[in-house]
Amino acid sequence: LIKLTEYGQDSYPVLNENDEVIGAFTYEDVIEELEEEMKEDYAKLAGLTEEEDLDESVFQSVKKRIPWLAVLLFLSFMVSMLISRFEGVVSTIPMIVFFQSLILGMAGNTGTQSLAVTIRLLSDEEINGKDVLKTIFKEIRVGFLNGLILGILGFTFVFGFISITKQPIRNDVFSYVDAIEVASIVGFSLLFAMTFSCVVGSLIPIIFKKIKIDPAVASGPFITTLIDVIAVLIYYSLATILFIG
Repeated sequence: LIKLTEYGQDSYPVLNENDEVIGAFTYEDVIEELEEEMKEDYAKLAGLTEEEDLDESVFQSVKKRIPWLAVLLFLSFMVSMLISRFEGVVSTIPMIVFFQSLILGMAGNTGTQSLAVTIRLLSDEEINGKDVLKTIFKEIRVGFLNGLILGILGFTFVFGFISITKQPIRNDVFSYVDAIEVASIVGFSLLFAMTFSCVVGSLIPIIFKKIKIDPAVASGPFITTLIDVIAVLIYYSLATILFIG
């Protein structure tokens, strides 16, 4: 495709060992192959094992989707169980639940970005171990810096919101100290959750490739649900340490 584009050709000859023309492939052939690959990856992005056929039966569609859905159900159950383990901190500062979706959403977005970069890297057949390690460490640094910046912004927004609304956090009395503590929980959670999300987003596709599973399968629901588990653990652990511990 690169040579076809570079030289502006509509077709490219295929030669044998004796430099004899044995065939040719055209620009349309390449585009058709790319479209087929994109359809397959899009199906995997949704957690399917392969591209869905419009003519297949309901039972066949269920059979394809249920394995990944079962895995996601287990991971989602772990998220619920983790939250239930922090009932003490939730009952002490109910406001902490308000910002849970913010932490989970940003962590999931960050992990998905690292996942996309890593999958694109692994699609290159000439890639070596040094390049893979370089990409992992780069994504960790990117996640840390993004988490630091958004953590500071998150702290500022949360503190400003609580200060303006004067919402009491505990004991039914508003306190700037409590507002700073809640804002700190959100800020540090964004920093750590986004950093670890980049680690997961980079390592999961590499591990999948090592065990002979298409890295594209790691996309979508699986990676975001796994990151939810990590983000919830970080968020409520920090809340326990800073507010109760």
